[in-house]
Amino acid sequence: MTVRTSKPAVNLRDELASLRNQGGYQEQQFWYENAVTNGAFDADTDWVKSTGWTISGGTANANIASGFNDIDQALTLSVGTTYRLDFSVTALTSGGVTPFLGNSGSASANFKGGNLPSSGTASAVGDYYTYCTFASGQTAQILFRAAGSFIGSIDNVSIGTQYSVSWDGSNEQVYKMPKGWKPKDVYEDGLLQREGAANDYTVVYDGFDYFVKPAVAPSATTQTCVIGVKA
Repeated sequence: MTVRTSKPAVNLRDELASLRNQGGYQEQQFWYENAVTNGAFDADTDWVKSTGWTISGGTANANIASGFNDIDQALTLSVGTTYRLDFSVTALTSGGVTPFLGNSGSASANFKGGNLPSSGTASAVGDYYTYCTFASGQTAQILFRAAGSFIGSIDNVSIGTQYSVSWDGSNEQVYKMPKGWKPKDVYEDGLLQREGAANDYTVVYDGFDYFVKPAVAPSATTQTCVIGVKA
């Protein structure tokens, strides 16, 4: 005799709600925000500008004939954390611009990897991303230094406060959950996102930690909230 059994699909949210009501797990919000304020240069605020730099028209603009003049902003950073920097060069007449995390001119402060040239200088119009680990003894700031006679503009500066290099070591922007926490819901700018390879994000577990990978990299103003659960 053949006996066939069937069982309804599990509704994960209902199961988690039941566990929570029984005191079976913790739930917490984790915010992943841009550490930079006014990264879109919507106003002439938050940035310290040396001679030749101005903020107007929604961009930071440099007209520097020579020298190494800077535009910078103090940040709150964690030692040993890998940060991802995104920025755009929106106009360029001459020269280029070099980003630093922390002390300007220090080799250890240079961003590395991503699509930023190995020289560390962006010398063409385009969107750039790169990584750096903030080190003890460095100044907590983001600094853009004009390289040579830089005449051009930058925009959309973003530094992920809790971004991480992808679990497989590739240059992808992902959110790493704190150890022991699993992602339950993901919100971008207050909107609930859909999980799935063809949707808004995917979740990967590397055997130690969970990662949330957005299908589209967040912009300079995106605020992401991951609802995490811990049994």
